[in-house]
Amino acid sequence: MEVKTIFTKRWFGFFFLMFLVWYPVTLLLVTMYEILLHPVFLLVGNIFTPLWILLVSYLYFRKARDDWSARFTTAIGWMAMFFLLSAVLAEPVYGYSWTSVFTWDVVNANWMNLAAILVGGVAAHKGTGREPTSSV
Repeated sequence: MEVKTIFTKRWFGFFFLMFLVWYPVTLLLVTMYEILLHPVFLLVGNIFTPLWILLVSYLYFRKARDDWSARFTTAIGWMAMFFLLSAVLAEPVYGYSWTSVFTWDVVNANWMNLAAILVGGVAAHKGTGREPTSSV
């Protein structure tokens, strides 16, 4: 596996598309939940994030490598970048320390997002008639 075949402009472009839509939407949903204390905003936020990540990863993987190393590299890379950018924005946006992003509760809550990236990668090549590529 060559890293330069995975970390391309397209890889970063899809990540930033995903993040630049996800962050303001979830910020709005969290703000509305804190103001109105209505559980529908919490529910929508918990549904929106994995579905949005699934859609973007599906669109990305339609023209990406069809192997597990690419899927895992993308999933781990995108999630690491999610955490890093969220940590950078935690204090200016929410007033929390950047370390609040790296708690076990936050990491544990994001397993579904990692799974959504992997599922998007599998679904993008399901039924295309292409044989999976070998990592050998």
